Amino acid sequence: MRLGYVTPFSLPEHRRVTLDYARIAEEGGYEAVWVPEAWSSDAFTLLGAIASHTSRLQLATGIVNIFSRTPSLLAQTFATLDEMSNGRAIVGLGTSGQQVVERWHGVPFDRPLRRMREVVDILRLAFSGQRVDYEGEFFKLSGFTMLIKPVRERMPIYLATFKPQSLRMTGEIANGWLPTHLSLAHLPAMRADLAAGEAKAGRSVGSVDLAAQTLTAVSDNGDEARLHCAQHLAYYVGGMGTYYHELMHAYGYGEEADRIQSRWKAKDREGAARQVSRAMLDALVIAGTRDECLEAIAKRKAAGIEHIVIFPPHGASVAEVTRTMTALAPAALS
Repeated sequence: MRLGYVTPFSLPEHRRVTLDYARIAEEGGYEAVWVPEAWSSDAFTLLGAIASHTSRLQLATGIVNIFSRTPSLLAQTFATLDEMSNGRAIVGLGTSGQQVVERWHGVPFDRPLRRMREVVDILRLAFSGQRVDYEGEFFKLSGFTMLIKPVRERMPIYLATFKPQSLRMTGEIANGWLPTHLSLAHLPAMRADLAAGEAKAGRSVGSVDLAAQTLTAVSDNGDEARLHCAQHLAYYVGGMGTYYHELMHAYGYGEEADRIQSRWKAKDREGAARQVSRAMLDALVIAGTRDECLEAIAKRKAAGIEHIVIFPPHGASVAEVTRTMTALAPAALS
């Protein structure tokens, strides 16, 4: 099992110990650090700091959206990170959603899949060192050639996608798939969509790496760990627009999702968390005692998942994040 980790980013106490987490990860055998970006700290400043204090850890955005930066700026930024880290950068992209893109960035959330395809096209061209003359529906570029070249012309690109059409696109154009809150019961259908995209591009089935970004918490008190993850899920389902609420309906947890959303809208945050059922938690997260978490990892491996990116829940303390990372470090499991 390959393990990466999402470095907590939303609270200052976590940002201040970003390099401590990176040291634990590098010494513990984690494969990569994935740095999110929403409306707290940006991803690239943290990744640059981690790059200068590590030598092996791969450096991934997990994720940055494709609306708030132009493709050319994304290409320049990732090429710089790859050069600084001697070839350790990973491109993690997503569309985000209408709420973030329009209300925070002030950019129209227009045809996100078409835009994603064009961004990936332009990144590939720019990374190769070719002059970018590109005629797309969103982007019309001419005479753009980067003066900086990444260490690797084929820098890996992971896409955070979920719906069938976007999964087929991921299978067609990406190196990796980065789903969040993945349901094992629905994985076969999603893999089929991914495979359809791979086949369309003439790629072998399974060529796209699945990196399952999974809420994870380890505690001597398993119920405490599960509560942290329930609080995080409640925030996503109740307070992050409509996408995750609809996703839980698709997973078969519609009643729970409606109750979570109702409590959240009533500003009853703890009540919303209490509506997250044990069945939802068991299906979507890795939480509990160390032994329970190892069992959950083994269950995912049996389902064909070979790459997990552990994601500490929002609200976890520095001590709790450190405990989880240390308890599940690949070096300690081998």
